[in-house]
Amino acid sequence: DQGLSVYTINSYLSVVRKLFGWLEAMKIYPNIARVKGLQKPRGYRKEPLSKEQLREILDSLDRSGLDGLRDYAMINLMARTGLRDVEVSRAMVSDIRQKSGKPVLWVQGKGRDAKDDFVLLTPEAEKPVRAYLKARGKLQENAPVFCSHSDRNKGQALTTRSISRIAKSRMRDVGLDSKKMSAHSLRHTAITLAIQGGASLEQTQAMARHTDPKTTMIYFHNLERIQSGAERCISF
Repeated sequence: DQGLSVYTINSYLSVVRKLFGWLEAMKIYPNIARVKGLQKPRGYRKEPLSKEQLREILDSLDRSGLDGLRDYAMINLMARTGLRDVEVSRAMVSDIRQKSGKPVLWVQGKGRDAKDDFVLLTPEAEKPVRAYLKARGKLQENAPVFCSHSDRNKGQALTTRSISRIAKSRMRDVGLDSKKMSAHSLRHTAITLAIQGGASLEQTQAMARHTDPKTTMIYFHNLERIQSGAERCISF
């Protein structure tokens, strides 16, 4: 009745079940919360962008100022590497390093305690980031890669909320105002474009940093379903 999503309801139920499980284990109160969660909808909550939509967003950005340089570099980077907004928020200048002679960005992934994984920075991904950092002047190694330029929070790392707001705003600027499109769509875009470009399951899983290859396989199945749909065989 409150309009909560299935994911929010299931999160609440999970907390309640754990609480009553603990109460029962401590012999304080019987477990009365043996309730099943709601069935999650199939597919992903957010949609990927097409190449044309992504290019339209990037082409619309005025890179004559810091905000435009930042937003271009950030959106472009997320769409080329599959970074999550929390990983972008945590990125520091010192995380841009070399591995086997190639530039990479070390990331602290979702649920991780350390920056123990990386994404490859292709020239197309690295160049806009370098241009933005250069425009900010001399930076300390612990400076955030993407920061606020407002007087109130100048120099502070963008929060995940700010990253989401910026991405959503830039999408709306070109007429993409769907609830199915957000900053997380850029991650889906990267994974989808990698597969369409010929990346293998193992390559895509490594870039996306999925623990379980079954998660990566969902993207392959979705693309295969569209490309080889039986509906295409129907004619009358």
